[in-house]
Amino acid sequence: MNAEARQKALSRPAVFTEPGALMYAGNCADLFQAALEGKVTLNAWTRRKYPGKPLGDALPQVLSVGGWDAARSQDWGLKEHCNEGVKIAYLARGSMVLKVDGQRHELTEGQMFVVRPWQLHQFGDPHVSASQIIWVLFDVGVRRPHEDWLWPDWMAWPERDTARLTTLLSRNEQHVLNASREVARSFHDIAELVAGNDITGSETRLRLLISLMLLQFTEQLEHQSPVLDEDLASSKRTVQIFLDRLPHALDEQWTLDNMATECSLSRTQFSQHCQALTNMTPVRYLQMVRLEAAKRWLSERATATVTDIALEAGFTSSQYFATCFKRRFGLTPQECRR
Repeated sequence: MNAEARQKALSRPAVFTEPGALMYAGNCADLFQAALEGKVTLNAWTRRKYPGKPLGDALPQVLSVGGWDAARSQDWGLKEHCNEGVKIAYLARGSMVLKVDGQRHELTEGQMFVVRPWQLHQFGDPHVSASQIIWVLFDVGVRRPHEDWLWPDWMAWPERDTARLTTLLSRNEQHVLNASREVARSFHDIAELVAGNDITGSETRLRLLISLMLLQFTEQLEHQSPVLDEDLASSKRTVQIFLDRLPHALDEQWTLDNMATECSLSRTQFSQHCQALTNMTPVRYLQMVRLEAAKRWLSERATATVTDIALEAGFTSSQYFATCFKRRFGLTPQECRR
């Protein structure tokens, strides 16, 4: 892949790009605030909006490397969000509740976890426990399951090895595993180097440490002989994720074009997958989801007007909403509320 194509891939928007939606790529504001208030020690080198010391030109494609050290239980947690890259992390001390796509995991010291860009996840239940976490967050050019992964050139791995690592991470979605002694040692070395706060003088060594950690991590995954599923890296799964999260962004002015664009697919591909998954066209499915949400809100929100609910559900007028509502449920919105 040439430099222009690589840069285009790395500039892809995060999945579900609109701020305010559940699936927007978060920037860990709660962690940043806790560090400012001295509740937690944060040692991280970062780029974009992730909290930490700016990396500048160092370590291309690394969005964040380092960790936090919370000596005691906290009064904050990281709410459900996505990352703009693949996070590989290690729990060096303490315990942590990690939720990934609705699955709850209770991590203990010595375990590690992986979170892909399209996976909603949160730390804490609801607050972070006393813990030390070390991570590396890579932008590998993907925001959706079916896209091609691009590992940093500075890893200097043969293509067959990066392809194998990609396969192990994209076609297997095990979130939590026990870290080998070698992987744990590499994470501790990474944390120690970042804590030294010398980006320029430490970049070469950190490149080597990260590459070594990934090599050890790959060998550990290989040793476990994971079951690989091609469907996990398919465009159909991208559409399924979009449809699953659509109820959280109903007030967006969705069209067939921007729904397909959000999934990085053509109109035809998106429509075919939607039809196969829901037995409906995208437009019909969108209207069904909006009406079901509105029906629920009518009973839950006694003080909200029908017009307010119609607009929040994504309808452009209360009259059109009422027509569609009666056609689907046989009642007007007012009759349903009564």
